[in-house]
Amino acid sequence: MARYLVFHTMDPRLATSVNQMAITKAVIDSFTADVYCITTWSAVGAGKLACIWEAPSEQAIIDACVNMENVPIDGIYPAVIIDWAEMKKALA
Repeated sequence: MARYLVFHTMDPRLATSVNQMAITKAVIDSFTADVYCITTWSAVGAGKLACIWEAPSEQAIIDACVNMENVPIDGIYPAVIIDWAEMKKALA
């Protein structure tokens, strides 16, 4: 399955625990067997999220995120994950 780096903008004022639970539920409810987020990095103060998704296509991610109006997609890019700790071990 292909991996994609997906950038989102989020209003930092929504980063309360109550809002986060609603956003988290919306994200998890969007997952299917073929389209899901592996991990997310959050810079809440900046209102930015970076996520790694597995999906068959960019359009599949767009379709999955259609109900996540609080975290619009800024960009989707094909991605490869580099595990630097493993690379260091391999080169030792």
